[in-house]
Amino acid sequence: MLKTLSTRDLDLRRKILVVALLPTALLVTAFLAVFAVQRSRVAGEVEAGMGRLAEESLTRAARDLRTLCGATHQELSAQVPRSQRVARDQLERTGPLSFSRETVTWHARNQLDGSVSDVVLAKLLLGGTWTGQNSDASRPTILVDRVRELVGAEATLFQRMNERGDMLRVATTVPDRAGGRAIGTYIPAVDPDGRPDPVVSTVLRGEPYRGRARVLDAWYLSGYEPIRDASGRIAGMLFIGLRQDALEGIRAGVAASRIGRTGVMYVLGGTGNQRGHYVIPPPGHADGEDAWGARDARGDEHVQRIVRAALAAPGETVQVSYADPRDGRERVAAVTYFGPWDWVIVADMDREEAVAALRQVQSSLFAAVSAVVGLALLLVVLSVWAARRAAARIAAPLEAMAVAAERIAEGDVQQAVTYRSGDEVGRLADAFRGTISYLQEVARGAAAIADGDLSTPLVLRSDRDQLTRSFQSAQAEVRRVVEDMDRLTHAAVEGRLDTRADASRHRGDFRRIVEGVNATLSTLVSHLDALPAPAMIVSPEYEIRYMNHTGASLLGRTQAELVGTRCYDSFRSTDCRTDRCACFRAMQRGGEASSEADAHPEGLDLHILYSAVPLRAPDGRVVGAFEVVTEQFAVKGAARAAAAPPARGEPAR
Repeated sequence: MLKTLSTRDLDLRRKILVVALLPTALLVTAFLAVFAVQRSRVAGEVEAGMGRLAEESLTRAARDLRTLCGATHQELSAQVPRSQRVARDQLERTGPLSFSRETVTWHARNQLDGSVSDVVLAKLLLGGTWTGQNSDASRPTILVDRVRELVGAEATLFQRMNERGDMLRVATTVPDRAGGRAIGTYIPAVDPDGRPDPVVSTVLRGEPYRGRARVLDAWYLSGYEPIRDASGRIAGMLFIGLRQDALEGIRAGVAASRIGRTGVMYVLGGTGNQRGHYVIPPPGHADGEDAWGARDARGDEHVQRIVRAALAAPGETVQVSYADPRDGRERVAAVTYFGPWDWVIVADMDREEAVAALRQVQSSLFAAVSAVVGLALLLVVLSVWAARRAAARIAAPLEAMAVAAERIAEGDVQQAVTYRSGDEVGRLADAFRGTISYLQEVARGAAAIADGDLSTPLVLRSDRDQLTRSFQSAQAEVRRVVEDMDRLTHAAVEGRLDTRADASRHRGDFRRIVEGVNATLSTLVSHLDALPAPAMIVSPEYEIRYMNHTGASLLGRTQAELVGTRCYDSFRSTDCRTDRCACFRAMQRGGEASSEADAHPEGLDLHILYSAVPLRAPDGRVVGAFEVVTEQFAVKGAARAAAAPPARGEPAR
């Protein structure tokens, strides 16, 4: 019997295609059919009018920006002399300009070619206070910070460097590339091309300079005034400047301007060293980027054509077309030149876009639009119905699994997925349930290891089950470490201090743990070996389990030779095998015991004082004793032996 297919049995791809693409395909087909009937009536007329509208729109945008620049320039041009008057007033309030007998070395950098030279100048004083060498914008500088606070413009105090007239910035609010104050930079009296600098030459004549001037890497509407010393000599100059390309209103307006979908506005430099550089760049380009040599899709140097066309018609707006370098599509641009700022203003757009935009508003398409709207409404109803069914069968279980996955990602593996079907979502749910079960099993194994239970079995799901295999390896490694630690613990408790774990059985940090424990035991043993007095550990049967180096040297044997022998065979004291033995009493009583006796190791005659303490297993059983000889000295004469008390009965050992 053939199995009947239902929507539930379709794969996820077909469900998405049926629900999402069918209404869209119907809508597009209907729209194209109606549009094809209507467009032939108006195509020629619309395309002709579109070109004119596009050109007018671009021209208007470029002209409006030039008008805005003109109004802004007038305001800034009036603001510069006002700011200069404030700066001059603040200079007079600060105090007379003078020079100290002390000198200071400056690492002077030419702002045009970047060359650096060291110059030694007298300290410039304002009201008796040195302006300093402050390059930190967070610390105040005399005069210039006050001027900027009052007028909102950048201010700089220049000191004349030499007879030629190079002017060094000794106090400024102008930032350098690192964000500090640009002190130590200077304006050369002669440009690299051999021409006198217009600013410096004007000031050296004793006249103020007003106009555009390049300050480091930016252009400013600026004013420079000469500063004279007490003898009347030009000793420096005072600068006030408003950065023209940092006018946030204009820059933001240009950057945000859009003419249709592809139209943009941007600004190029017109002459000098900013010729062909982006002053306000279009999307995808950077401030100051040199576009002078850029070529369009036809190989023409289109930026040069744009700049030259604007310069050739000052005050006018001209049209320039070129092939977009990215895709070869023709673009039409309206360009105009604003001389006071040396700006070439460009507004351009894709010519084809202008045609397409106007086609959508022609009255002859009204009937087509009405038909499409009717069909669209019907399709919207169908789409809503289909979307609700899709949400019930696809979105709901996926959302439930997404919530479960988020909780699993947070560490909560106690999740349940109940959705079942024969499609890909059902397969995903089955796999998700298997994943949850797998993670729960691994989590139980990890929890068991964390609780110290190494007996919990972990079963591989397949040959590719790397996680379980890793847990099994970790479990086995921890078990080996525990076994070695147990063996070391029992050996240490019983006094077998020469026992060590085999670190080669372990890897990585587990090996480091075992090696660390071995090293700790060796260190402790070395401390015992370093004792200046004999020390040993014996079993309840008085078998030597450990003898320190001092004791072995006294007995004339190695430590290894003594381990396993009986202590009384080596020391041969008068307490050995009697109930006076300190080790015997310590193990019998379970506490510290001390004694003194004559001992005769290796033919020596010694009188010793020694103490012993019992060694206990974790269950409290006495498993041996630790003995230390606290004093030893040679017996003088036989009187001490004669005075010794008679031996008592020997305890069973």
